[in-house]
This record gives sequence, structure tokens and C-alpha cells, in this order.
Amino acid sequence: MRDKKYYIALDDFEWRVVVNCLNEMRNNLIANDFFQMMMKNYEREQKELTMAVANGEQVLQSSEQKSADTRLLIRTFREMTDIKELTPIIVNKLIERIEVHNNDKTSGHCYVKVDVYFTGVGMISIPSEEELLAMMEDIRKNPEEYRLAA
Repeated sequence: MRDKKYYIALDDFEWRVVVNCLNEMRNNLIANDFFQMMMKNYEREQKELTMAVANGEQVLQSSEQKSADTRLLIRTFREMTDIKELTPIIVNKLIERIEVHNNDKTSGHCYVKVDVYFTGVGMISIPSEEELLAMMEDIRKNPEEYRLAA
């Protein structure tokens, strides 16, 4: 609701600017060419702002969905912190689906790729040792960026 008030106020302000320019042009205070240039710039800026708002709304919606999915997974993990045995019920709660790909026979060995999609967050890619070391080094260099906000 608050956003709509903001857009209405913004539109009112922009409308006043256009009306003032029209009045000044009518009174021959600014040249017609200058007015046309101002209107083109105004229209271009309006399109850019509209696109920026739309992109921002998409990013916000995506972030909110990821946050909700992550909270769901964390809640499920908290419920199952003291797992003694892996049962089908637990697997069904934690795992959304498992994809087993065709086998790959390279260099005389048979490999089968398996993708595990966890409930709420999808497939988690486990980083390699080099990627983990690079992430740890980045955290050591910039610890403020990785502090948890309480």
C-alpha cells in the first residue's frame, strides 16, 4: 500500500514538471527544440525507471521465495537433529527428488551421476577443495561481509 502512495507522489511531481515546461514554452521562455530534447530525456528516464522498478520487484520476490524455502529446510533439519536411523519418512521430508543419470564409461571406469534435490532449496552443489579454500581465504580477507546479522 505504501508503494502506491510513493508512485502517485512521483507521478504528481513529474506531471508538475511537464506542466511547468509547457507553460514556459507557451510563454516563449524556452525554445521548442530545447523542450523537445527535455521531453525525450524525460521519456527515456521514465522507461529506465519503470524497468528498474520491475527488475527490483523480481529480485525482491525471488529473494523472499529463497528465504522462505531456506527457512523450511532449516526447520526440517532442526526437527531431525538427533537422527539415529535414516528412514523413508525422513528421506521423504528432506529430499524432493533424486535424479540418476546414464552411466559414463570413460577411462575404463563406470561413473553414474546422481543429482539430489533437497526440499525447499533444490540441488546443492558441493564445492571442491580448491573452491572451499578460496572461500575461506575470502572470508579471512573480508570478515565484515560474512558476519551474521542478529
